[in-house]
Amino acid sequence: MPAATPGANDRVEPEVTMIVRDGDQCRGTRRHSVSPTSESIRLLLAEDGMGFSLNVTCLEAGVALRICYEHHLEAVYCVAGRGSVEEEGTGTRHAIRPGVLYALERHDAHVLRVEERLELVCVFNPALVGHEVRAPDGGYPPPEPG
Repeated sequence: MPAATPGANDRVEPEVTMIVRDGDQCRGTRRHSVSPTSESIRLLLAEDGMGFSLNVTCLEAGVALRICYEHHLEAVYCVAGRGSVEEEGTGTRHAIRPGVLYALERHDAHVLRVEERLELVCVFNPALVGHEVRAPDGGYPPPEPG
């Protein structure tokens, strides 16, 4: 008997896959970013097609960073440690501790100060591509076209 030819009414189910990634296995790869002030595991990047990127970033005690993401929005959730984030425009300081989220929905210039080693989950929109390095102005370059 000849093989059946799919007809117009036949449904072909797409292969369903999900992204499962072990942060420990990202160390030493291009998803592992180390700078003088931080270490970041970039669990989700633009290539993953989610529309955002997700990093786990650790900063050591004593670090103070001026940051302004002109080209990205960022939400930050504290998993461990203590510090503060200061709104540059107003001087208002907010305590950062486990369970606290701050979101930079207006490309807000801010200063992040670390009192006790911070572990942060950071979400960026648009998604990072993976090789970004913070510029002297405190932000990342514009997203690459594509």
